[in-house]
Amino acid sequence: MVQPSPPSTRRPDALAFALLAALGALWGLTPALGKAAFGLGATPLAYVFRSALVAATILFVVGLVRRRPLPLDASGLRFHLGSGLVGFAVPNLIGFLALRHVPAGLFAMVIPAAPLVTFTLSAALGLERATLRRFAGVVVALAGTLLALSPGAALPEGGALGWAFASLAVPACYACSNVFAVRFRPPGADPLALACGTASGAAAWLALAASVPGEPWGPLALARPFPPYDVFAAAQGALTAVAYAIYFRLLTRHGGVFASQVGYVLVLTGLGWGWVLFGEVPGPLIVPAAALIFAGLALATSPSRGPSP
Repeated sequence: MVQPSPPSTRRPDALAFALLAALGALWGLTPALGKAAFGLGATPLAYVFRSALVAATILFVVGLVRRRPLPLDASGLRFHLGSGLVGFAVPNLIGFLALRHVPAGLFAMVIPAAPLVTFTLSAALGLERATLRRFAGVVVALAGTLLALSPGAALPEGGALGWAFASLAVPACYACSNVFAVRFRPPGADPLALACGTASGAAAWLALAASVPGEPWGPLALARPFPPYDVFAAAQGALTAVAYAIYFRLLTRHGGVFASQVGYVLVLTGLGWGWVLFGEVPGPLIVPAAALIFAGLALATSPSRGPSP
């Protein structure tokens, strides 16, 4: 088993905060792109498969140019397949299935639960210090998330409440992926290689799912004439490649606590993209819901005082 990497000692600089803001903007745009593609007839499996393939190709080419080899030993392959499944393929499929029934801005209120669940899992595994303050933050932020799922907040009256709650599986998958990355990432692996491996693993899993009889979007479907929504899939893949490269850079250089602060940015950018692109206007309960999420994130993701376990 690969041991957890030691926490980074680098203090975040102006570039780190700029990358954090860019990451939040990119991830906030993801649901909006998917919703636009589904309006043109895309299916979730086709969309996620093609975007993963584009992301993996871009990252692989950049890695070749920059001479950042992809780890292909046993630990490397284990990481690529595990991270690609739990951190990309499964949450994106669930998320884009739900997006056909809920507003794009709703995900801006749900995804920040990922660092909270990450902390809970990490504390249970002894990777993070468990304190009353941080557990209180988890409770407060999850209360805000549940409030955001209610009619009158991010979910309109008469919205698909079942799909709204199903979307909670997305941050749960991301949390499992965060813990998996800490415990099993190949030692000394470059962030760009980790990003490429994750996207490549996801593309492999999705190609396997797409090869099921009756699914018309298998790997050979790429040879067919591109429908209009492939523009969105290509854009999604390019954004994913950039976002994953930024995420793993922040994770390896500044640690998971700093990277988790993207939740603050994501709440604002996700709601903003939903409003600009689809005219989604949240209800009045969105203000207290966002306040609870922000307060919970501040309590749960701020570093604990004292030595690490």
